[in-house]
Amino acid sequence: MKNTHIYNKHKQNGVALIASMVLLLVITLLSLSSMRNTNIDTKIAVNHQHKQISFQAAESALFKLMSPNPTITVPLTEAAVPVMNSNYFISTGVDSQPNVDADISMDYIRVSNPGEFKFNGFGLSLTTLIYQADAVGSVAGSNATAHNRMGVVLIRN
Repeated sequence: MKNTHIYNKHKQNGVALIASMVLLLVITLLSLSSMRNTNIDTKIAVNHQHKQISFQAAESALFKLMSPNPTITVPLTEAAVPVMNSNYFISTGVDSQPNVDADISMDYIRVSNPGEFKFNGFGLSLTTLIYQADAVGSVAGSNATAHNRMGVVLIRN
């Protein structure tokens, strides 16, 4: 009977090694999976940040367009094609941020009737040129873009 007991004891000598190798393999696979998920989450966060930055660039271009003396080329007739103002807004990145820029396309809509619009509450006998401004902001080194649109009125005597 003693020989049978010794025989069973020697038969189990490699089980601990195999169990620990399987456990090590499972832990390694879980670690690799979590590292991959972290990389994907980081890419998602960076893409979201680039999308927000491109939106802000387009907004900045429209804000620049609303400044007191915008320097922009506009079409002057209804038959004219929209005029593209490339790199209307440019900002160089700081602190490891990418460069951003925005283009503005001005599309002539129509001429208003005299006094059709009120400015600061007063109906003036002025005609206005009505445009549609399309600003497209982009981030250098990425495919992130944002498109913003607004109506623009230029007052003419």
